[in-house]
Amino acid sequence: MIDVVYTGDVRSTQEVARQNHQLFFNELSKISTYEVHQFTAPTGEKDFLPCPFDRGGKDLYWLKENLRRGQGGGVQVWQFLNAVRLTKNPYVIRMRTDLWFTEKSIEVVINELKNILNGEYDIGYFGSNWLEGTIGTEHEKILVKEREDAKVVSLVEDFLIISKRDKLKSYEETIKDMKTYKSNKLRSGNKMFRLILNKQAKAFKNLCQIYLMRTTYNKGYPTDKQVCYDYLMSYCKSKHETGKMEPALEWWRNKEWK
Repeated sequence: MIDVVYTGDVRSTQEVARQNHQLFFNELSKISTYEVHQFTAPTGEKDFLPCPFDRGGKDLYWLKENLRRGQGGGVQVWQFLNAVRLTKNPYVIRMRTDLWFTEKSIEVVINELKNILNGEYDIGYFGSNWLEGTIGTEHEKILVKEREDAKVVSLVEDFLIISKRDKLKSYEETIKDMKTYKSNKLRSGNKMFRLILNKQAKAFKNLCQIYLMRTTYNKGYPTDKQVCYDYLMSYCKSKHETGKMEPALEWWRNKEWK
């Protein structure tokens, strides 16, 4: 049995998100039973322990200059740890509400879930990264940490995380570790989610074609091409950032979309 936990803010068009996420759940049901838990802010957090990090002010997510708020990375991990604390099944899948699956990304996530269930490794991080690795890769698998090794890579993807419960650090230990970091590092989920691994955990990050829905979709179900474009453009808030994203935009222009 697997616990699927939604955490964080409710973002984007949820009817569209539900349709898209159901494509993943259809495949998940073929290999395991699962329970879906809504731990999204604010109502889903009613049984959470007090947050020790700065949550910032009003959610200004839809303004491009306000994609981050407070000590967001620390807050995201705190939300995940509480979701783990309030569930019981041996495996936990953490998902964002604005996650967008492509057909290929579902295949990647399901195959890697099978590897985790078979004991090949313990924690899988999933997302797309347009500044690291092969741009537009369908799947690039990168070792994060070996078992019994204290060394962990500096950044992980955190759109979706599959974890074997007994390979996670305790709530108390992880919070203690996060409190040793300065505020600017606590802003980043990519940095803070590294800290959930206990000493025995083996972890990989998996770059694949998962996107985030960066706008509302009120005119029907969007295409992968449209969601990917909106996602890439959300990082183009200045000429400098647009320049950094140009290789990704070039990939988008040249890809043969279905």
